[in-house]
Amino acid sequence: MASAPTTLLAGTTAIVTGGTRNIGAGIARELALRGANVAMVYMNPATSATADTYAAELEALGSGIRAVTIQADLSDAASPAKIVKETLEKLKVDKIDIIVNNAAFGDWTATEAITPERYSLVMDTNVRAPIFLVQAALPYIPRGGRIINISSFATRGVNIGPGIPPMPLYIASKIALEGLTQNWAVEFGQSRGITVNAVSVGFVETDLIASMPEEQRKQIRDGNSWRAAAEARPGTPDDVAQVVAFLASEGSRWVTGSNVSANGGTVIV
Repeated sequence: MASAPTTLLAGTTAIVTGGTRNIGAGIARELALRGANVAMVYMNPATSATADTYAAELEALGSGIRAVTIQADLSDAASPAKIVKETLEKLKVDKIDIIVNNAAFGDWTATEAITPERYSLVMDTNVRAPIFLVQAALPYIPRGGRIINISSFATRGVNIGPGIPPMPLYIASKIALEGLTQNWAVEFGQSRGITVNAVSVGFVETDLIASMPEEQRKQIRDGNSWRAAAEARPGTPDDVAQVVAFLASEGSRWVTGSNVSANGGTVIV
């Protein structure tokens, strides 16, 4: 359940990539409910009206925040600098406290079918973009800043259930993001006072699952893939958002370099 409006993150500025749909929208909403001003990045120019409507909904929540949208294709090398620039300008701020690298390109291509172009698309979106977004934002992140990278439980057990197709590029990209999480926790910790954590998400009914062939979706739903220890159901965006909001808060100050499971115990390590 989403929180009631609070001031836990009042005065902070957050960037959420992929922030107008699915898990990203849930994260942006929870951060806004806790008082953060939010810049939500979306890719498709054709969805600009929908994205702006969602921003208006967040501003109407009653927490007194500002919410803006930024259109950017994260596979474009110029996008990270654009995102930082527009965040500062549109929200009229001089700092960025929270970065949530949520957007990802889901890919189910088997190894024998991978092309150089496919490799570049997945890796540029899922790995290069977070690197250069963090790089562009670093001059504006104050001590106490937070970087939160959204990963997947698939990195902890590739054979995670019936109906799951091969996804070597996607898993490789998420393992890379987890490696960056650990490195950045050390690199930005004592020197900059920034904590960096990952959140490994399990099955959530999103467009990524919807992109699977119907037969595989049916296997996932009707088979035994909903093996979460907590409850017999897939996750919701709010399940993930609550974890991210904690990691964005002052209460998480002694948590860094961690990969937090938000999969209901589907994969237990």
